[in-house]
Amino acid sequence: MRRRQRGDYSQSALVLGTAQLGGAYGIANRTGVPDLAARERLLATARELGVTHLDTARAYGESERRIGAIDHGLSVITKVAPGGDVRASVDASRAALRATGPLTILLHRAADADASWAELRGCLETGEADRVGVSVQSPDELRRVLDLPGLGYVQLPCNILDRRWLEVDLAARPDLVVTVRSAYLQGLLVAGTAVTWPHLPDADRDGIVATLDKLAAEFGRDGRADLCLAYLFSLPWVTSLVIGAETEAQLRANAELADRSPLTAGQRDQVLAALPEVPVELLDPSRWSN
Repeated sequence: MRRRQRGDYSQSALVLGTAQLGGAYGIANRTGVPDLAARERLLATARELGVTHLDTARAYGESERRIGAIDHGLSVITKVAPGGDVRASVDASRAALRATGPLTILLHRAADADASWAELRGCLETGEADRVGVSVQSPDELRRVLDLPGLGYVQLPCNILDRRWLEVDLAARPDLVVTVRSAYLQGLLVAGTAVTWPHLPDADRDGIVATLDKLAAEFGRDGRADLCLAYLFSLPWVTSLVIGAETEAQLRANAELADRSPLTAGQRDQVLAALPEVPVELLDPSRWSN
């Protein structure tokens, strides 16, 4: 698998998301939490495929503990418990993960940066972290954290329907790792018309799915999943994509797609011209239950 270099930090194009290891994550999840044997196969397959990092968090239920129970040999990105004490959270993460080397550690909420950034940055000095950063929800949050001293990593939600990030310009920050989560919008974009899309009428959903299928065929892509990842990798500021998997087969399929060529700038423009704007309530899963 391709690796992306940002300063002295190297990361594979695909980062394995592990929220699925802590609970039945995702609106399209039909398999539940993988058992121990499945988790062992999943992490062994990730290493075999050239995945360098796992992404987890204190807030992901039993995910850290279940990762720590397996000798996987992969680097780990984790996130501080929202609103919690950085020191206590980092200690708990390291214990659950059985970490002996540095982690990449992020604040789970940008709102915690004012109170917690200095302490998190101190993890660089102690060697507990190789990079520190913030998980953000919106372009406004990204802009607010970019000037944090020592910021080396941001994670943000983006997908082929999300136009909020089109004005992002990080050309002045070539060493900043920018990892994108929610590439499939928690599985909606792959499930298509098989599931209800929150805050969007079925007729509008069906039109979007039909347009995505048409674009994928026109560009010679292997379906909506291929199109969605190729679009994100065409954005010049994207380092890697965090994509979860419930099964080894899903991981292999996503890794193969992540290694394909991105859309051209012209194809990206065609996508933007063909797709309608969608409600921000659809783009933000935290609003799905409202």
